[in-house]
Amino acid sequence: MRNHLIISSLALAATTGMASAQEACSTYEIQRGDSLRELAIAVYATEDYRFLYDVNRDTIGSNPNIIRVGDVLTFPCLEEIGRAPALPDTEAGRIAAEMASELVKAAEERAEKAIAAAEARVAAAEAEAKKANADAVIAAKADAKKEIEAARAEGAALIRNAASSERPDIRDRQLLLITGGNYAPFTDEALPNRGLYTHLVETAMLRAAPEQGYKIQFVNDWSSHLDLLMPTLAFDATFPWSRPNCEQGDVLSEADRSRCETYNFSNPFYEVVDTFFAREGTGYETTLSYSDFAGATICRPEGWSLSHMDAVGLYEPAITLMRPVSPDDCFHAVMDGSADIVAIEAHLAGEAINRLGYEHQVIENPNLAAIKALNVMTHKDSPDGEAVLETLNQGLAIMQQSGEWRDIVSTALRHQMENG
Repeated sequence: MRNHLIISSLALAATTGMASAQEACSTYEIQRGDSLRELAIAVYATEDYRFLYDVNRDTIGSNPNIIRVGDVLTFPCLEEIGRAPALPDTEAGRIAAEMASELVKAAEERAEKAIAAAEARVAAAEAEAKKANADAVIAAKADAKKEIEAARAEGAALIRNAASSERPDIRDRQLLLITGGNYAPFTDEALPNRGLYTHLVETAMLRAAPEQGYKIQFVNDWSSHLDLLMPTLAFDATFPWSRPNCEQGDVLSEADRSRCETYNFSNPFYEVVDTFFAREGTGYETTLSYSDFAGATICRPEGWSLSHMDAVGLYEPAITLMRPVSPDDCFHAVMDGSADIVAIEAHLAGEAINRLGYEHQVIENPNLAAIKALNVMTHKDSPDGEAVLETLNQGLAIMQQSGEWRDIVSTALRHQMENG
């Protein structure tokens, strides 16, 4: 019997341009708004559309990103592309496989609920900030984390139970990766390919393991990734994050030490310039020495590594550290005088300054910049974490050797320059 995979009503509603349910082992007439990636997701539950392009190369032509309305595509059967599920040979084996599948499904459902709870509570805390003092805001956020703690513990237990109950091999399940938006040009759902870094990660996965299914979830509350979501082990990896200098743990902040102790890191996919911005005329924008920052209030968004600041003595009490959720809040703080300096990446700063209308008012100090690598991270308790990083590192090496990495980066940066 041939295996068929049919779009659910939910997937159908979320897929642009599809007027009716489709299945493997059939043909399909391209509708306006379709793409090979969306068709592969809807019919085969994978973002890897290369096999679909290979089967229909004569119809599509040389560019898989251009498909024509009215052309008829062939959707191959699951066994023809090596995706037919292997059935256990015994009744006991089938029962064990079903139990493992249900455990993983339950864990993923708990993860989704944890995401929704985290975002709802953060939104409530932000609303509270408009009508309460700082102490009340801190209390509201603390309450939110307490309410989510039970869901996090239950999700972690479900994942661990699944791992001990015939957890599916990494190649036989969908990997779940988490990132966030508002980080141009690297990650944002509104950017081409959902951002430069997202494009690099997806391409690395495709080059090293084209058969591997995966899904990338965007949650814009970045701090919740490490504090609430990754510890459940419901997600296999998160990106992009910087790796502190873990070899010098005695000089790291508590948060950076925790990052080194809790997470493993991929090879760097990209490097950025971390620098300082200050209001024009304050002197902080032209100084040549970190020692001139002594006594200043430095704003760096919550969740961002402090390792490059710790290394040069910029930690409390030598300076006062301000850590809001949003980078925009740091620039507002410099403009209203509640902060002296913003410590942030040059790419993100340029976009934010232009968007907020602070050109020629908030100035970069070009003398005190530091280069920082951006990595993919996996939790050390994840049973598949090392395999995920190995796959991504292999894909990255292939891209760098072929020149594809350079092409992706140059295209994304050119789009950023042309579109602001």
